[in-house]
This record gives sequence, C-alpha cells and structure tokens, in this order.
Amino acid sequence: MSAQVQIIRLDSVVLSREKQQALRRELQRYAEATDFVIRAILQRHITSAAKTIEAVREEFEKKFDRRPEYLADVVKTARVTIGEHRKMARVLISARKKRPRFKEGRLILSPPLVRVTERALLVALENGDYMPIPFDKRSRNKNLDILSDLAAGRRQHDRVRITWRSEGFVEIDIRVPESNQTQ
Repeated sequence: MSAQVQIIRLDSVVLSREKQQALRRELQRYAEATDFVIRAILQRHITSAAKTIEAVREEFEKKFDRRPEYLADVVKTARVTIGEHRKMARVLISARKKRPRFKEGRLILSPPLVRVTERALLVALENGDYMPIPFDKRSRNKNLDILSDLAAGRRQHDRVRITWRSEGFVEIDIRVPESNQTQ
C-alpha cells in the first residue's frame, strides 16, 4: 500500500543579491555533484543506492560535500534522473546515445538539510549555517495550517524541491505524506 503524498507549492519573496548569489552557487554545486554521481553509476554499472554511496563517498567528499545526508540526496536524485532518461530514450531516438544530465536550476533536499518554519525554508549550507528563504505572503497564507504543523513537528515532510526563477525568486515544492496527518 502506497502512502498518499501532498505537494505544497510555495513561492519565495524576491531574494537579495547576496542570497541569490549564494543560492546560485548551491544550485550549480548540486548539479555538478549529481552529474558526477550519474557518470559514476553509468561507468561502473552500479545497481543500488547503497553501493553507489559506498563507491563514490571518498571522491565525493573531496570534491563536493562531507555531509552524508547531502550525498544520499544527490544519489537519489541521480538515480531518478537516470530512470527518467531511460523512459524518454524508449520514445526519443535522439536521447538513446546521450548520457543523462541533471537540469541545473533545481535543488532537491530532504531533512535535516532543509527545515520548514511558518515563514521560511531554512537550507543548510556546507559550513553549518542556514540560509533562510522567506515565503511570499500569498502562498504562505494559503498553506498556513500545514506550515504551522510542519514547523511544530506535528507533521513530517519528505524531500523539498527548490526551483530557481530568473526573476530573483524560487519556487518551493514540499512533499508531505498524508499518512502523518492523522497521527
């Protein structure tokens, strides 16, 4: 039996120039890390997430990030990207000879790398600090009940996808399992 999942869609306020630059660096680093893991999976024909983590951990820590949670998120994203590419390659002949690539401009993280409060999403950076990304008032008020439950710990969330928009803000999609609602 699969649990139902609710996706909460939020927009951020227009971010300051410093936050935009920091977030762009994070997005670029995440895309590079995911492409590195995709390349390793395909070259070494690795079949599971645990084997992938074991095979790339040392080099990944040197190049990208020492946090094991970050590596686990990148591996999960890489495996999903490979699966999506294989589905597409069945239909598109032009995609069959190409290596899958992660589309830059997205950041997909899970707790404890992201925390949700009533007013902002807190993204953990490599140096241990948190970068707050405030929600815009309209989308925050629309989802206030769920955000307050998440902030208080009454509900849990899965992965959070942050999508960069060139206008200076991000779109935030939070996966919330429905089964936690009744607890």
